[in-house]
Amino acid sequence: MLFIENLSHKFTTIQSLVLLMYGGFILLLILFGWDLLAKYVKADKKTRKDPAYMIFFIIAIAMIGYGLYTLPATINYFFKLDFENQGYKLVWLIPLQYFLILLIIVPIGYVCLLILAKNKKIIAYAAAILGAISIIYMFVLIFVVGNNPTALNLSWNSGTILPIILLFGIYGFIDFFGLVYILVVKLAPQKDVRNKVLLGIMGIIIAGIGGALEISLRGPDNWIYAIGVLVELFGFIIMRHFFLSIPSYDEFAWKSGMVELHVIIAETGISLYYKSFAELKNGALDGDLKATVTIEQPKARPNSDLVAGGLVGIKAMLSEISGDRGKLENIEIGSKSLVFKQGQVVLCLLLAQENLGVYYSLLDELVQRIEETHPNLDKFTGNLKEIHIAPLVTEIFGLKE
Repeated sequence: MLFIENLSHKFTTIQSLVLLMYGGFILLLILFGWDLLAKYVKADKKTRKDPAYMIFFIIAIAMIGYGLYTLPATINYFFKLDFENQGYKLVWLIPLQYFLILLIIVPIGYVCLLILAKNKKIIAYAAAILGAISIIYMFVLIFVVGNNPTALNLSWNSGTILPIILLFGIYGFIDFFGLVYILVVKLAPQKDVRNKVLLGIMGIIIAGIGGALEISLRGPDNWIYAIGVLVELFGFIIMRHFFLSIPSYDEFAWKSGMVELHVIIAETGISLYYKSFAELKNGALDGDLKATVTIEQPKARPNSDLVAGGLVGIKAMLSEISGDRGKLENIEIGSKSLVFKQGQVVLCLLLAQENLGVYYSLLDELVQRIEETHPNLDKFTGNLKEIHIAPLVTEIFGLKE
């Protein structure tokens, strides 16, 4: 049996340093994945199906998987010769590493395609089948070379491995650009969240550069090899910091969760602007209300003036009851949430699927911009032709004109 004291390998200073960093690297990746996974597990079961939750779930699994991948990689890079000198053939380590990489990149690619090709799921299914076949193929290779180390040529340009290397490139392209597009464009996060995502992606790029240096310049006496590992480690630290600084994955779902927006004169309830973002299905406002409102489902939604006046009355009544006049910011209506933001003259109300923090900052900016561009609203005469709120809503909420 092989014991650590029987290992005859003498580590150079660079190898010792890299081995130490690998230990920290494994710990960082597993903790990072665990932290992301904890956010997913704590979420409501319904929201876990949202694209943002799905994306961060597979990122979490990928980080944990990469940490586990680093374990056989460490044995292969540092201890393989010592094990072979003791009579152990570790040729199976190479297909094991490829197998673990496929377990990481295939699910990410599948989820990305499932979100991006929503109307053509056959593309995602085809990619999943191809990935599953590749995973099974590598799993079989582990046992084949485990039983007979000379059975197959496992060099990267051999017919045995080259198709898998090509598949790494295809899935790597889909994974990286798919994740970037979904997180930055598809989910359309607000500016502060988007900036954190972009900085986290910058960390991925830095880690990739470090990994490329590490792989291409690996050597017992090459300091760039050690620097590459350090750069990769630094990149994942950056990624972890900014991804974990996102308060909630719900912050990505704000645009699809908006239902109606009302802009009114706070004191009188006169409607200045109304926009419907989504169809309000029958029964959506049924349920327990903190402010009870009866809505007959078979009839059409009331006009914006009636809604605006009613909401002002509700807000005033609840503010008086709470003893905190003008500070009411949210009312839960059935499964929906009514978010308030009031300025000197204007009151903005957003009916949304959930009470997300991003809505408050959006409405706050909208109120400020409306009052800046319409300084005489306190003397409003009722002429809506003088009001130009639609362009501000389009700009602030990132809507298509």
